[in-house]
Amino acid sequence: MRKVIILLGFLSFISCQQTADVNTENINSIFQSKNFTIEYILNDDTTASMSFIEDYIVYKKAEEVVRRTITYDEALLINDFIQNQFRFHNDSNSETPAIIILNTAKKVTLKIPNYEMDYRNLINKLDL
Repeated sequence: MRKVIILLGFLSFISCQQTADVNTENINSIFQSKNFTIEYILNDDTTASMSFIEDYIVYKKAEEVVRRTITYDEALLINDFIQNQFRFHNDSNSETPAIIILNTAKKVTLKIPNYEMDYRNLINKLDL
């Protein structure tokens, strides 16, 4: 029964979420919710995510999950990374690689080629 309730909750979450245009207003509105996720799709086999809930970051990749408080400086590093990658978005790029920024209401997909090295540098700076 519990699995059914979780599944129904997940389905309602997906059905309520709206795919939004890639622009700074939509991205900033997601960030302002203070409860959002950034998914990093590097290739067909490699995906990682950073979920933010108030002052916590939960970083998930295939091998591990890290949960800890996030500092203001770390939040700025992530924000700078997204701003720098935003300029490389092009709707004509393929869906992979991509950066998806989402919360319960909105989802914005940045189609960005060749960002893996910048992503790895960010992860190293954040010590994740």
